[in-house]
Amino acid sequence: MPSRRGAPVASRGASLRAGLIRGRVGWAALALAGASGAWAAPTPSLVWRAADGSLAHAPAGTEPPANVPLGSVWKVFVYSYLQTTGAQEPAYRCERAQRDPGDEYCCDPGESIGRDAALQRSCGAYFEPKRLAIKDADWSKFWAARQAPGWLQSLSGMQPATQVPVSGLIEALNRVPYGARLAARQALLPNTLREVGLLGALGSSPRFKTWSWSDAQGERWGGAAGWLADGSPFWFGGPGTGRVALQRHADLLASAWSARGLLHAPPDAATLQAQPCVDVKFFSRYPLAAVTRDDNKPAPLGALVPLARGAAYTFRFANGTKLSVPGQPGFQLTGSEKAPRLEARLPLEEYVARVVDREGDGREVSAARALAIAARSWLKQNAATTPGADGACLDVDDDSRAQRVSPRPPTQAARAAAAFTAGLVLTGSPVRYQLDGNEPQVMGWRQAVASSRAGVGVEALLRDAFPAASLSGWNDESDCQPLPRAVAWLVEREPRWRRVLRAEDGYEPLESPPQVCLLAQGVPHADLRRGRVYVREWTSREGRVTLIHEYLHLAFRRHPNGRDEAFVERLAQQLADS
Repeated sequence: MPSRRGAPVASRGASLRAGLIRGRVGWAALALAGASGAWAAPTPSLVWRAADGSLAHAPAGTEPPANVPLGSVWKVFVYSYLQTTGAQEPAYRCERAQRDPGDEYCCDPGESIGRDAALQRSCGAYFEPKRLAIKDADWSKFWAARQAPGWLQSLSGMQPATQVPVSGLIEALNRVPYGARLAARQALLPNTLREVGLLGALGSSPRFKTWSWSDAQGERWGGAAGWLADGSPFWFGGPGTGRVALQRHADLLASAWSARGLLHAPPDAATLQAQPCVDVKFFSRYPLAAVTRDDNKPAPLGALVPLARGAAYTFRFANGTKLSVPGQPGFQLTGSEKAPRLEARLPLEEYVARVVDREGDGREVSAARALAIAARSWLKQNAATTPGADGACLDVDDDSRAQRVSPRPPTQAARAAAAFTAGLVLTGSPVRYQLDGNEPQVMGWRQAVASSRAGVGVEALLRDAFPAASLSGWNDESDCQPLPRAVAWLVEREPRWRRVLRAEDGYEPLESPPQVCLLAQGVPHADLRRGRVYVREWTSREGRVTLIHEYLHLAFRRHPNGRDEAFVERLAQQLADS
């Protein structure tokens, strides 16, 4: 992070909040009548990059457009540049007295917005190259090094009116670096959740930036562009705004991708590696007496390696029952030969698929998808976190008091349920489920199956079981990973700061301490609505200055001083040394 003594980092006040039941969304409707070469398409068109590198399209028997407007998709490329170069740009602030056109897509008056939320809401002002001080030469060098199409190497082309070949746009999305693609996919997840019916048709795997356009005749066109789970880039366009076109033709996208297995496709290597890890202790309430190989010899402690000819290990429990389990990556035998234990480290979605197999049935499609979301939500709400050499993993038992987890590889149906809902969790309500029953805030599996067979979709199943909950992403910024020691530090320091603060116009003591949340990526900021502060760390002097800086945005939230970055930074530096 650059020193705040130089160009201070502005806070961003409006955090991203997406929900199945409630949510706040925005998108840009770009009216550029009279633009040369304005695109017009008589029918909806979907284009994507197939596994062999060729372009596939739908509907069958139609030709995709040769050239298309960038629309709002230009923001994806600026976002990717910022993400990859490690930029620490200032947030964009929506001034109360000087509301600019387009700010309605960004934030409320007096608040600010950061990079991820700006991409999801389509805040064009945030990504203006001039505001970000991006140099033409740096931009060109960045994209040329990634062998991007020539039009993308020109910074002046980052405008909604720019017409590009649809094949070139697909190739440009394919050239976005993996790290930026992962970050963009995370930021864009709420676009799938904001429209009723879109999740049921497409699931959470396609991540996209919407775009809208008006041609020279005033006809509205729109669509979306982004990536599928396996990394395949795509572009879609049709009559109406992006929102209308997606709602109207979601079934077209779903049928085209389902026919090729792309809606349930496993993630690419980078996405898989980025998934949270889950450490599972199997059979926690059922002690093992012995584990043997196919030759009846005791299995050695350590990795549960696959046996020859597909043979399985025999697990003999203390109560006399037996179970066959194949060797699998990530599985370990621990303990001792006389008291072995089975443990595994699994990627999140692999874990969820195994829960679906153990607790439900992946063939009951809508019910299985609802169970996958409920299982993922329960894990996030209840699992412990244990640090390790390769980072922190969630720690959970295979236990009927928690969630049962299949020790065998997941079925294809269970994998499909997990993949279709990848990354989605319920927030705002405790999540529980059971085999039978109709208790409040509890999903009954058998009832969900009956409703699923009657045609009830996953959204309605979740809404019926958890009416107070909303859907969001696993890493959604609305989730706060608390830093209680940082809060305690602020509480301890605040009394000694009061003399200085009370001498400044606009200071208001907070009624309660702010929440301090760990920021995984993006720019540190304050959420004025919920009284939260997001920081990367707070133990170094620079980190404490950042923490105080964002705290001061809350303390001066109703006064112009709270929007004066120079004032806030000067005061933060002073308080850090007091």
